[in-house]
Amino acid sequence: MTVAAPALRASCSDALRGAPGEGVSHSPAIVIGNELPSDGAARDALLDRAMGPRWRRKSSEKLRRGRLPAEGLALVARDDAGAVVGTVRLWEVTAGEGGPAALLLGPLAVDPVLRSAGVGSELMRHAIAEAKRLGHGAILLVGDAPYYARFGFSADKTSRLAMPGPYEPHRFLALELIDGALAGTSGVLRANGRKSRKEKVELAA
Repeated sequence: MTVAAPALRASCSDALRGAPGEGVSHSPAIVIGNELPSDGAARDALLDRAMGPRWRRKSSEKLRRGRLPAEGLALVARDDAGAVVGTVRLWEVTAGEGGPAALLLGPLAVDPVLRSAGVGSELMRHAIAEAKRLGHGAILLVGDAPYYARFGFSADKTSRLAMPGPYEPHRFLALELIDGALAGTSGVLRANGRKSRKEKVELAA
């Protein structure tokens, strides 16, 4: 996989907070960079450890299933040994009926051993910066408002948008990377990304 941007080396011993519930602790330096094709099994195992099997049943999965993440926006955090200790992916969607292109973020997960080390915050900041650098207009997600507010997310722009399945409206949040990117949008989010190879094979069969 082509790396879209230089990897970011960050100390996790600072006061940044990572995934929801994080505090402050000390840990080795990590490197944030693009996910590799060989990271799939390690990423899924990490998600199972951090979130349990429920992540596979979330409404967001309906928009991710059979799709590839947006180009350059599947990120992992690695420890000094190269092991995957954090993951975040962003997916291309259409924001409502005939609406603009946007990104759906998730899942964001950090190895439980490092959940107090600021890894989640570093992944979020890197993902937002990369999405903006690549010219995307907005990021949507379903998550805890108090946690994601620190990155600029709120429910202000999502009152007329909906997820394709059960979700809590107050947890449906958005961040405009370009002012007005979500203005006037309404309706249900639709998947709009590249199909995965597995999906292509099934369609060709």
